[in-house]
Amino acid sequence: MINRLKQFLLVLMVAGLSVAAFGTPVQVTSQQGKLLGETLSNGVAVFKGIPYAMPPVGVRRWQAPQTVPAWSGVRLANRFSPACAQLPYPEGSMFTRPSEPTSEDCLYLNVWSSNVGGEKPQAVMVWIHGGALTRGSGSTSIYDGNALAQKGVVLVTINYRLGPFGYMAHPALTAEAEKQSGTGSSGNYGTLDQIAALQWVQDNISAFGGDPDNVTIFGESAGSWSVNHMTASPLAAGLFHKAIGQSGAKFDPMPELAVDRSVTSAHSVGLKFAKHLGVDSVEALRALDVSEINTGFATFAEQGFSQPNVDGYVFPDHIANIFAQGKHNDVALILGSNADEGTNLLPPPANEQAALGFLKSLAGDEVEKLLDVYDFASDYRAAYYGAFRDAIFTRPMREWARLASAQNRDVWLYYFTYVPPAPMGGKLGAYHAAEIRYAFDNAEVTFDGQPATDEELKLGDTLSDYWVSFAKTGEPVSDGGARWPRYTDSAQRYMELGAKAKAHKGGFLNKEVQLIDALVKDQWADHSGE
Repeated sequence: MINRLKQFLLVLMVAGLSVAAFGTPVQVTSQQGKLLGETLSNGVAVFKGIPYAMPPVGVRRWQAPQTVPAWSGVRLANRFSPACAQLPYPEGSMFTRPSEPTSEDCLYLNVWSSNVGGEKPQAVMVWIHGGALTRGSGSTSIYDGNALAQKGVVLVTINYRLGPFGYMAHPALTAEAEKQSGTGSSGNYGTLDQIAALQWVQDNISAFGGDPDNVTIFGESAGSWSVNHMTASPLAAGLFHKAIGQSGAKFDPMPELAVDRSVTSAHSVGLKFAKHLGVDSVEALRALDVSEINTGFATFAEQGFSQPNVDGYVFPDHIANIFAQGKHNDVALILGSNADEGTNLLPPPANEQAALGFLKSLAGDEVEKLLDVYDFASDYRAAYYGAFRDAIFTRPMREWARLASAQNRDVWLYYFTYVPPAPMGGKLGAYHAAEIRYAFDNAEVTFDGQPATDEELKLGDTLSDYWVSFAKTGEPVSDGGARWPRYTDSAQRYMELGAKAKAHKGGFLNKEVQLIDALVKDQWADHSGE
């Protein structure tokens, strides 16, 4: 009977449903009003679906997030909000989940805390979900904050606007923003949502037992892009104090708001998208149904507006330039990537010619160098995946570590090499996003429904210890893991996160990263017209 109950609870978790229905009511008072959540039997209080900004619907579609007005009475906070409007993952993707409600009315967050009413505030961790800035939500089962809350932090997960709703710029929207607020910006709405959520944390987290003066943001993939964005935007200054980036950063040229260079401007892409939808005004765009916009997005050939732009407001300059000039938000960092990032993101190349074509798309006239460094002749599939891994993940994370450490900032670098037993019997290697379950100490939430191995459970305890310790003290320490040395560009010390944590020096994939770095410098030369 006990085993059946455990299985039932696990099914609920994997499905993204709440097990807090078995808890007892708990009430807090936020700046907007009273919230009623639930306390689980282990003492962790859970509050779901807390609004941090007004619904971005109607005239507020493609406007900066606006403050939620106060409410009277007690608001129930026991159910996740819909995910932000988005297209489902393609059929066959390992990230495909049972369909969940989606809506434009989605600017909500969730809080897990074992310290409601506590005398001493706890460190706060704010998770920004991934999904290419086009998909995902803060309520996915592996993001459940129960285990981290039991380790003594207050955990927050958020939703933010995605795809065309979060990142479409348009000259008319820029003119509207200039008239309304003097910002003269458009297209960075998802980033502004994240900043608004962090402001909510500053204003309200003490009511949940959290310390607004000790906030760590963390995220993976597009969530790590977002962490990178937060460290670069002056609008986020002071809203967080430490950051963890897991496989994602932006150090190549970004779109600029109104100037077409090597990267098409955000205005140009927005105008093309409006034409693709068959409308010619912002009013007509706002009159479209969500499904019409998503359908248009699915068939739009140039999806470049699913990323922030250099607008002079949210981003005064390209993120690479902001870091190079030492103008980023100066916080301690844990940064890293995985050994097999591409195996679950790219389909296997159909043949050698297909792999070669992909490498040419990355390197252009320099493709021969790429073929040599990645030993294409011996294993074209490994070269295909390796070049993708290093161009999209390894090099950006190393560049982030290099630039931050050059400013005498504390940086810890990792390389995740653990091969989970599922899915596909470990054939994907240390795939993209493989570390998330362990960072949340949720190793038991498995892809195939089989119990996690003892090795996985131990890794989850060790990895989450590093993350929680960093959030609490500014240094990653784990009773079950090795001492993690700081990164410097001279020694290039890092932690290999495998079945056991091992410290190394001298860097990893150095030849590959140096080659990709040279290719990115060529991109910058093209962008600058040099």
